Amino acid sequence: MRKVIMWDMVSVDGFFEAPGHDIEWFVFEDELAAYIGETQLEADTLLFGRVTYEMMAGYWPSAEGDIATFMNGVEKFVFSRTLTSADWAGTTLVTGDAASEVERLKALDGGTIFVFGSADFASELIEKGLVDEYRLGINPVLLGEGMPLFKPGLKRTKLKLTHTRPLTSGVVILHYQPEADA
Repeated sequence: MRKVIMWDMVSVDGFFEAPGHDIEWFVFEDELAAYIGETQLEADTLLFGRVTYEMMAGYWPSAEGDIATFMNGVEKFVFSRTLTSADWAGTTLVTGDAASEVERLKALDGGTIFVFGSADFASELIEKGLVDEYRLGINPVLLGEGMPLFKPGLKRTKLKLTHTRPLTSGVVILHYQPEADA
């Protein structure tokens, strides 16, 4: 069974976007780029909610470099009730039940499935127990307000820390896996 990994940059106070979908505060430097280069090799599928998809589809097709090559070449799924098409190369639009489609994708042969951003969509996957690992890049900034990564109302889930990687920029990458209920 394939793993679903939720990978997000987040502020120390828990936001993944500042107001207005602002992500300019993300610390992005060579060490983080190297980490992304190492870890993207395990993924062959990306999942997005509509808002994150539109932001990514507006940026990556004209970008250059190794990360752009990966983003533009990998299989992508956008989950939306409002989009009528998904024009970014390699993207499939899913308008039906997200949990069922993700369960189907997990059952297929292939590499790891990554979810980037997409807090509303990810929240649905978390509720259904479909996220196998959380990877968080904690950025050394307090935003004070914005879009929280984890939505209120999620059930309590104990996590096991499996990996830490501090970067010289102050970003700390944490890997967590949900622990089975006792």
